[in-house]
Amino acid sequence: MKVSPSILAASLTRLGENINSLSAEDTDFIHIDVMDGHFVPVLTFGEQVTQAIDKETQIPLDVHLMVSNPEKEVPKYFEMRPHNITFHYEATDFPIRLAQSIREAGIKAGISLNPYTPISILEPLYPFIDLVLLMTVEPGFYGQSFLPTSFQRIKEFKEKCKKWKNRYGNPYPLLEVDGGVNDKNIEELTKLGVDIVVAGSYIFKAEDPNLRIRNLKGS
Repeated sequence: MKVSPSILAASLTRLGENINSLSAEDTDFIHIDVMDGHFVPVLTFGEQVTQAIDKETQIPLDVHLMVSNPEKEVPKYFEMRPHNITFHYEATDFPIRLAQSIREAGIKAGISLNPYTPISILEPLYPFIDLVLLMTVEPGFYGQSFLPTSFQRIKEFKEKCKKWKNRYGNPYPLLEVDGGVNDKNIEELTKLGVDIVVAGSYIFKAEDPNLRIRNLKGS
């Protein structure tokens, strides 16, 4: 299991301090929630803050764009060379073209689905994506409870990937989940084969964030 702490739950007035407190040995990625106040109701930060974070740490960035018109925003993050750039299926009419542009920049292309979006829509996108981020809460606010229906969605995703791999021959995309992840549901998420978990409040609201990360990793 890999863990990607979401800095949205960190203290924004002590952001550099919070980032530097994360152990590079324990932390696999830093999750950057970019919100534009349109696709989701909250406005967070954009490429300038992300660039500052990138200069502050050697931990790979996990960029999650919760924005309208991601075609305009995605190229702004190419120069930072994050591990992945993930955009929402619901936010674009051109997901294949957008995923291809991310891959051409040498970055993993991720696509995210809101909790109500059918898993089946991923089939035509399967050959073009490297990572799927399933939202396990409604996007836009941290601190929400994990939606119990998410377990079945994860199972469905895994089952469909087996069929799609046989059909298209592409490797399985990484599976990431975001929202309400904690020590109460991590065991089931691990059993279901989730590759990466995003956790915000569970990590940054603790006295020892690195201990919480190790708890999620089972170490």
